[in-house]
Amino acid sequence: CNAIQFLPLQVLIQVALGVLIGYIAAQLIIFLLTKQNWTETIVQDTLITAAIALLLVVLAKSLPYFSGYLATMAMGFFLIQLDPPLARRLRVEFNHLWVVAEIILFVLMGASIQLRVLETTLLPGILILAIGLCIGRMVGWYLSTLGSNWTWREKLFLLPGNSAKATVQAAIGGIPLSQGLEGGQTILAIAALSILITAPLGAWAIPTFAPKLLSQDPVDPTKVTVASHTLLLAAVDTSNLATHVLTKVADLARRSNGEVIVLHVITTSNQPEVKQLQNQTKRLLLDIRHQFITVTGSIPEEIVRIAQEHQVTDIVMGKRGHQPWQQVLVGSVSQAVLETSPIPVILVEELERTKVTYPSK
Repeated sequence: CNAIQFLPLQVLIQVALGVLIGYIAAQLIIFLLTKQNWTETIVQDTLITAAIALLLVVLAKSLPYFSGYLATMAMGFFLIQLDPPLARRLRVEFNHLWVVAEIILFVLMGASIQLRVLETTLLPGILILAIGLCIGRMVGWYLSTLGSNWTWREKLFLLPGNSAKATVQAAIGGIPLSQGLEGGQTILAIAALSILITAPLGAWAIPTFAPKLLSQDPVDPTKVTVASHTLLLAAVDTSNLATHVLTKVADLARRSNGEVIVLHVITTSNQPEVKQLQNQTKRLLLDIRHQFITVTGSIPEEIVRIAQEHQVTDIVMGKRGHQPWQQVLVGSVSQAVLETSPIPVILVEELERTKVTYPSK
């Protein structure tokens, strides 16, 4: 018999509608913040996204046909898939917001606890935590690592290494009390007790047992990739090709969590176009750490000089034309950089085709 038949139809409907509404909410956020540009700052983007998420939870209480929390989670997942730059910016701001919200969460939790209940549940709570940590979690970690190549020391370290628990307890500990369930105060008191005990326990146990239970094996350079800092140089002019170059370098920077130097070599005095290029750079690289540099001189020489001076990992620049006669007329800059640069060059053509060229040995 199919296991899905045992699930109540109401649960299936709530899950399906939750995912669907989350997808619609993600599309709405992208439409408002990216396509319509309703906001001017990332703070406004964050407030609108938080308001929509809160609205989903509130609506789910009034219309219990879908799961508001599942819809909010689905909204976040779809934002990551549909618009990674927007999701990246929102993630950074929500991390900042959580620093404050976490304090408020713990304060509200502490204010809801009755000290009399905490006193009566102290010894039973410690016993429950001891059983849960030493037996329940040990069995759980053993089963989750069963069949792996972990040593017994590494498996043993999981117990102190994952003993600290606070945020989840603070978030859900007060739910039974808010729902008016019998024993809600006791559950909240045990949740608070778990924070008071496991948080300092984990902070002490991790640095204490890590040197004793874990060892650093020699690194095989043929099997691992050494992490390195990625710094990209985007060489742009004031033509429409700059949009393609900036879009490409932004995508590369997001994938590698890198930084970008945007270089414009000034050949003529046209301050309005340079200012427009700066604004375009800020807009396309909004969620990426970058700097805008202008210099004067020979374009190929300055591109190579700045790239070497800042020790960039790659040069990203535009190339007009695909036919041989077009390359002779307008491809001299990119060709000169290719011939003189010791750094890999990524060429972005007008039809958004990308070509990677490595320096010759």
